[in-house]
Amino acid sequence: MDGKGSASASGSALPTLDLNALLGRLTLDKHLETENPFDNNKITPFYQRIFRSLIGAISELESRGITRGYLQPHQIMVGGGPCQFVRAWLLPRPEEDNPTAPTFRKQFDSLVRMILGERDLSNLELNNFLHITASAASGGQSLFNFRQLQWHPVLLSSAELPQLVYLVFDHLDMRGTSSWKEDFRQMIQRDVEVRDTVLGVDYFSDVYNLEGPQYYEENALGAFLFSANAISDVNGYIRKAFKQYMTDEEKDNKLMSVEQIFDMLISFFPHMLIDVYDFLVKKGLPIDGVL
Repeated sequence: MDGKGSASASGSALPTLDLNALLGRLTLDKHLETENPFDNNKITPFYQRIFRSLIGAISELESRGITRGYLQPHQIMVGGGPCQFVRAWLLPRPEEDNPTAPTFRKQFDSLVRMILGERDLSNLELNNFLHITASAASGGQSLFNFRQLQWHPVLLSSAELPQLVYLVFDHLDMRGTSSWKEDFRQMIQRDVEVRDTVLGVDYFSDVYNLEGPQYYEENALGAFLFSANAISDVNGYIRKAFKQYMTDEEKDNKLMSVEQIFDMLISFFPHMLIDVYDFLVKKGLPIDGVL
């Protein structure tokens, strides 16, 4: 072999492939440089999935008695494909408790506020979420099942939010004890104008009039019951209204999507989602067993 060949063979080695880069993985601090956490005042699906992944990771660590450690953006790896498959995990994965470190709950609260900002009274769901993370961080909710935060309304998609309301109602009505409505009434004490809010609104009035004020009380329970029934029944009343002079295809064009119905309900009852979630947490019901 000539000298030139020897020099080539003994030259610098090929650069080591960065497996994380190859797989599209980046630490959270890199994403923070480019990814906006909000879209029209709502947390983007990308960050919803990251928060849900971290809540799951913290819950798993707590189940093994590991409650303290560090949760910094450069220690969090984010990977996955489209938004619904995004997940995050800790680097390195803690194997034992760090008694000199802050709690993971406190670290999570700090991380969330760093990304989302402080509480915003105009955004009820976000404000409630930050209130819970702060309370958990301070130890005020030491018995709170941290994993239930994965299903907080602020971390659910627009398709999942109506399911939270309707499927929770269906679960309680079909499988809950007969006293669940009284429990809801006592645990969530909020006055709500149900009757005057929905009467006069096409099709929503029909839902109300079927059961009437004896069923839909002027409180958070009444708003919850009305919302669950409206999700199920509004389109039935739309079909009935146009039954006489429209074809099935024409009637279908008049129907509302579930998301449109739900947006109307939230405009009627801004606190409804928070109230339903709060009831589930106070009752200690496993939300993932309902959705």
